Amino acid sequence: MKQENIFILTLPIFMGYISLGAAFGILASSNGFSLFEVVLSSLIVYAGAGQFVLVALIVSGAGFLEIFITLFILNFRHFFYTLALITDLKGMNFLKHYIMFSLTDETFALLSAQRNELIKLNRAQKSWRVFWICFLNQNYWIIGSILGFLFQKNVKIDYSGVEFSLNALFIVLTYELFKQNPNLKILLGTCCIALIALFFIDKSYMFAFCLALAIFLLFIGRKYV
Repeated sequence: MKQENIFILTLPIFMGYISLGAAFGILASSNGFSLFEVVLSSLIVYAGAGQFVLVALIVSGAGFLEIFITLFILNFRHFFYTLALITDLKGMNFLKHYIMFSLTDETFALLSAQRNELIKLNRAQKSWRVFWICFLNQNYWIIGSILGFLFQKNVKIDYSGVEFSLNALFIVLTYELFKQNPNLKILLGTCCIALIALFFIDKSYMFAFCLALAIFLLFIGRKYV
């Protein structure tokens, strides 16, 4: 497959990552992050919602351990992406290490849709095609982050309330997850946890508390949900 065909294949992700990355860039810049920090975050964290949370945690003064645990739990699903593709990854060359790092929700969905095509390729062809898909997707996110940062720095409008983009992002993610798994018990349970955290937990520990309690309750009560 030629490079332009791989670009066309990733075009839907391009459209989403440029806009979402720009939202992250605007949020980070509004909270005092430098361009270097924005790019570095998109290079080595590259976790979408995780980066929005990272900004919120740093601004709230969260400690390193709290940030690590929160992002680890939030992005734990990425382990399952690797496990789901483990057979394909075993058949790839050294590029599989970068591919495992760069598996996001959207990239995983695209690769899953391409599995029948990838099976027909030899080791090198398959490795390079998947690599270019992952590489392009990460670059879309980085470019979007930079554009958002530059927009915030050069367009002087009122950015107060931009941090609500994180809430909006999680509302959309919750809605999409509920459509995939319309389990009302889980939805109501998470709403109760959020309300408890809202009224009784300090703001800087709220997110970690919600994630930890939700995982604990799912573990002890998984047969009831």
